[in-house]
Amino acid sequence: MPIILVICAVILTSVHTTTHGSNALTSGTTLDISFAEPVADHKAAALTSWLQAVAAGMENVYGRFPLPHVRVRVVPERRGLDSGDSPVSFGRVTRNGGEMIELFVNLDRPIEDFYADWTATHEFSHLLLPRISYKQRWISEGFASYYQNVLMARNDSYTTDQALKKLSEGFARGRASRPELSPNQAAREGVSKARYKIYWSGAAIALLADVELRQRSGGRESLDVVLGRFQECCLPSRRRWSGTELFTKFDSLIDEPVFMPLYRRYADTKGFPEIERTLQLELLRTDVFAVRTNPN
Repeated sequence: MPIILVICAVILTSVHTTTHGSNALTSGTTLDISFAEPVADHKAAALTSWLQAVAAGMENVYGRFPLPHVRVRVVPERRGLDSGDSPVSFGRVTRNGGEMIELFVNLDRPIEDFYADWTATHEFSHLLLPRISYKQRWISEGFASYYQNVLMARNDSYTTDQALKKLSEGFARGRASRPELSPNQAAREGVSKARYKIYWSGAAIALLADVELRQRSGGRESLDVVLGRFQECCLPSRRRWSGTELFTKFDSLIDEPVFMPLYRRYADTKGFPEIERTLQLELLRTDVFAVRTNPN
């Protein structure tokens, strides 16, 4: 079934969005894209094509987009062509009244910079999970941080070496951040005080779960497979899940538990998950960063 792309004209307070027609991607999802202010037709078309590509790339997790409908609101900025920051300065997902991704984009940057940037992939990756309690925010941010790198490799925006380097650098930042805190303590402190600990301890646990699933099943199971089964049973979801509730559900979808043992080992343990040996495994290159044709 196709992903239906709808770019609609609405009024948001006093800000007008622009209309550029509709198109179809490759699975059964409706993607509504709006611009928070008028954008030149050629730029809007280029940004729309980029967002189409990011959305289509989500199918490289388990073969389909995780939700039947999502809105994307693009907020244009002008920060100059030579600004050293990302072409997407900020992104977030809101879930009140349905999922919406909001992206703040620098219109002065060439479109090639957007395809090389990870921010939109991170925000779209949040849609793989339901809304998670802020007390375990490291799960939602961590899994999105893990998949932003996995998907950038699977979608050919990164080489496998680049993806592994990005993960390793992120884990190093997480390890150096607030070593006196556990992931759950870091989540209570908040992103402003423990950002890297929140994002990268969760990504480390996602990596450990993914590798354990692949190793013990001979490659038949993976984090992709678990998320695909979860999507079939439980998405979209309109309620907030606790971390333990989510991980218990994940474990119910596989033969032997993986997620709650990792939770009990690391969620309330200060320091950083032990991932050094895992990062040396060849299966990261051969399996994790590769597109699986039939993940379920």
